[in-house]
Amino acid sequence: MKLLYKLFTVSTMSMALLLTTSCGEDFLDINDNPNEPVNPSIDLLFPSAQVAYSTVIVHTTRLGEVGPIAQIYESTDSQYELGGALFNNAWDNLFTLGLVNLDQVITSAPEADLPAHAAIAKLQKAYIYSILIDMWGAAPFDEAVNTEFNEPTWEEGAVVYPKVISLIDEALGELSVLPEDVPTPSSDLIYDGDVDKWIKMGNSLKLRMLINLANGGDASAVGQIESLASNGNLIDSNSDNFEFQYGSTLAPENRHRWHQNHYFATKTYYMSNSLMARMLNNTGGFGSVDPRTRYYFYRQILDFDPTADGAKVVRDDFPCFGYGARFNDETTWQSTCAYGYQGNGYVGRDHGDGTGIPNDDGARTTFGVYPAGGLFDNDSGLSVGQSDGTGAGIVPMITNSMVKFWLAEAALFYGANSGDPRDLLQQAMEAHIAEVQAFPGRAGVSADAAFVPSADDVAAYVNNTLAIYDAAPDNTEPTTLLGSKQDVWAAQFQISLFGNPVEAYNLMRRTKLPLALTADNANASMSIIPTNPYPKRLPFPQDEINTNPNAFRQSDVPWQTSPVFWDTKAYPRRFDGNN
Repeated sequence: MKLLYKLFTVSTMSMALLLTTSCGEDFLDINDNPNEPVNPSIDLLFPSAQVAYSTVIVHTTRLGEVGPIAQIYESTDSQYELGGALFNNAWDNLFTLGLVNLDQVITSAPEADLPAHAAIAKLQKAYIYSILIDMWGAAPFDEAVNTEFNEPTWEEGAVVYPKVISLIDEALGELSVLPEDVPTPSSDLIYDGDVDKWIKMGNSLKLRMLINLANGGDASAVGQIESLASNGNLIDSNSDNFEFQYGSTLAPENRHRWHQNHYFATKTYYMSNSLMARMLNNTGGFGSVDPRTRYYFYRQILDFDPTADGAKVVRDDFPCFGYGARFNDETTWQSTCAYGYQGNGYVGRDHGDGTGIPNDDGARTTFGVYPAGGLFDNDSGLSVGQSDGTGAGIVPMITNSMVKFWLAEAALFYGANSGDPRDLLQQAMEAHIAEVQAFPGRAGVSADAAFVPSADDVAAYVNNTLAIYDAAPDNTEPTTLLGSKQDVWAAQFQISLFGNPVEAYNLMRRTKLPLALTADNANASMSIIPTNPYPKRLPFPQDEINTNPNAFRQSDVPWQTSPVFWDTKAYPRRFDGNN
């Protein structure tokens, strides 16, 4: 936070020196700082803020790095070797592009007689703070984005959360009494100024936070969840989803970050072998191939023989090779990689695989049409480039399916009377599968009808899952894959969160589920089991620590061992690997 204002100060002083030495004093008669406009168009502030907080969630150098921790895709970060510098950009974007713009709306709207603008900005401010606290566990709130406080005091998450919920209630109250024909933000990129949808978003955001509070032992949260479940006006259809839609142009660049980074020569992430195994109905599957598989994953090769001439993946490049895995010997996968190569060209990585990165960018499985706006997998096996797909992807922030999963969680884990968890699981699955299957049309990507799962395929998959759920015991600490109703629920929730690593990370920390296999080579010098403790929160951004003496010190709140305030359930040993 301090950095923002120091940048303005430094740039202003430098300009003054330049003008004094070269152009005389006349040029110093300037009253307005173009970096701090007094009355910017309120409508123009919305897009900047919305792009900032939505893109942070998937950006590869922001919170996209949470994906490997949440085990929805993989990278070297799955070894949990994190540092504060890794998240400098995320923190900076959330504050200087998100909160600064939204606070400007909140303070300027009353004078401009724009109450809807202010209330909608408050809901988005609340959403940003829910992310800040869930990821880092603390942040400045009362003194944040205020020029009177260049070094804002940090506050504990347990103190900030109630303030954020009060802000939501305040905004919902204001939206409920808006005069007729009140102006709404014309530049709103998410709901186009639709007040009814913003009200549903606000209630659903409140539910999201109450779920965390219930997990932390707040008894009052359960009653509030029950109230929202019965009459809370929550997001209840896919058309009401709180999600950001990207464009499809390269100049100016407005495509989904995953399309930008992966439909390119050099790629950042691997697809997760454990997630692909589950969705392909291999290890941990649900009785049939998940109907979302060809939408999530695009194979650049259909299969491979590392010994063949001209092979895109050679024997020494095979993931886990350093641990003794062989593509044609399944026993070596399960002793060294747990999941390993899934066959049919699905080339991914196991969680914690520290093998060096080979020249396999043209062979590894990459992001498909959902949610990145890439290609639908029709067995074409292309090495993807920027002209493939459109990049018109989405960031699903709070959705119909998430709401259903949260309500089921409230019943399964916290004893809330929030609905039948089985029915809610079914509704959540069907809602999400429907969104995924409809997505190619939204993204302008062709989905070959010959490979699109039929309605019967979808029904069979949902029914298989429900049958496994019905047969499983009620147990929050299962010992086998899909070994409890809670684990079935969590596995399906994790699958649905493929486009939102933040929520997938929250899910794993709250419930310590879904269960996943670990490899047997725990004593190896380069273990597949991560050699570092599981991150209980993200490291505090180094830039903030360096510039703000009132920021919490990492030594006082170690990210490896200090959970956020609502994360109260003990971590099973499988999370912390060899430690």
